[in-house]
Amino acid sequence: MTFPHPQAQPHPPHHPQQYPPPQPYPYQQRYGPGHPVAAGCEVCGAHPAVPVTVRAHQGMIVIMRTVTRRGVFCRTCGLAVYRQMTSDTLLTGWWGLFSFFVTPFVVLGNAFGARAALRRLPEPYGAVRPPLHPGRRVLRRAPAMLILTPIALLALAVPALLLLGLLTSGGGPVALSVGDCVRNEADWPEQRLQKVDCGSPLAEYLVLDEASCGPGDYLLYPEYVTGSPGRPGSCVTPR
Repeated sequence: MTFPHPQAQPHPPHHPQQYPPPQPYPYQQRYGPGHPVAAGCEVCGAHPAVPVTVRAHQGMIVIMRTVTRRGVFCRTCGLAVYRQMTSDTLLTGWWGLFSFFVTPFVVLGNAFGARAALRRLPEPYGAVRPPLHPGRRVLRRAPAMLILTPIALLALAVPALLLLGLLTSGGGPVALSVGDCVRNEADWPEQRLQKVDCGSPLAEYLVLDEASCGPGDYLLYPEYVTGSPGRPGSCVTPR
């Protein structure tokens, strides 16, 4: 007995499922025109990451060496590299004639270049490997304190000495001229004379020239005579 073959039913047309194109991470950066989107941190794989260049300088009396580290880092790993290389520079970068002048530029280049770019990044996320430990800030490490402390002390010493000179300059002997009035803040024969107004009740003595000095007058110490603005006095007499 023969059964009729069922008529084949046409399959519905196949339409592949449409997916939206992949979107980049919100903080991914580009190296530049024509370059692909930057991957995550080359150390821990976290995002976001940015390409930076960090340098370390070493002075060796006559010769010198500069080490350059270029890479893509997240904020945490990048700051660890920056702090370590900058700290090494502050410790070993001064030991040479030319290195003494190169080291400040290397340190400032790291600070305003790599450090500035890394600090603009938000906190990293999505790490697949352990990140580097940033450690202490550069200024809180021993090399920075060793170098910057004497510089800070010297910078503070200059205005302190100037201020001390101004304060002590008014307490020394003043040059007296004939006709000035003074008072003695010590006991004779010691002299600690202060010039005062002749109309003041504090005026105890009058300055005289040598020809007017008498037996009861007190001869002035040389420091009160040298450099007087008028006719130098020779002695003082009670008023």
